[in-house]
Amino acid sequence: MSRRKREVWGEARARLEGRSGAFFTRTRGLLLPLFTGPLMPDLVAEVVKGKSGGVVAALLGLLLPLLAVRTLRRGRLGDTARAAVLVAVATGLVAGLGAKVGAPVAVMLAFGAWLGTRLLYDGAPEVAAPPAPEIPQPPGLIEEARTRLARLGDPRLRPVLDTMGDLLDDLDERPERLPLARSFLTVHLDGLERIAERLDAGADPPPGLPQLLVDLQSAAEGLAARLRAEESAALDIQVKVLANRLRQEGYT
Repeated sequence: MSRRKREVWGEARARLEGRSGAFFTRTRGLLLPLFTGPLMPDLVAEVVKGKSGGVVAALLGLLLPLLAVRTLRRGRLGDTARAAVLVAVATGLVAGLGAKVGAPVAVMLAFGAWLGTRLLYDGAPEVAAPPAPEIPQPPGLIEEARTRLARLGDPRLRPVLDTMGDLLDDLDERPERLPLARSFLTVHLDGLERIAERLDAGADPPPGLPQLLVDLQSAAEGLAARLRAEESAALDIQVKVLANRLRQEGYT
């Protein structure tokens, strides 16, 4: 056979396999409801007789295979095994509740249904479920504040920006103190951004701007000093508590 004929034959075979694969994918699992079709008249008979156990068994025997079909057609990794379990449960319930056979026989019938489903559909293609999309986490307050400070490049704001950067460094080392500075950072960053926006637009600095910048810098330094003082006070308390504990235990 020439090379060209082999290529043509290979293409035709691939198309045929693709069509047959698509056909079996579309019809996957449709045999299961056919096996449970006789339960429809039985359901009607059980309703007429008023036997609640038989009605429940017939309903489950009809619904669980449909759920198994839905599971099979999804085609995810492990769906064939899940569908086989659903068919086995349906068979066992119908045999036990509906037909009133003994437990050993119901278990044997359920095992047969499970094995038959696996034999029928174990060759069905399965794919792993796609991973859940990662949800980007919003930046933390300190990272957001650093980003906002980095966008403010006016040299007249540099002393305040440096002081704010030092404050952020302190907060980064003591994240438990962040709630105390949240409002401060929001107010001061908003104000600095508005000032920088007006200056970039060509506005002339008003006479009170230098003093305002000094006040902003002093406020940032004051907050940093207060945070350090609270840390020092907390450390002093811990030292006193530990010293008292050592005296109580008789170690000092």
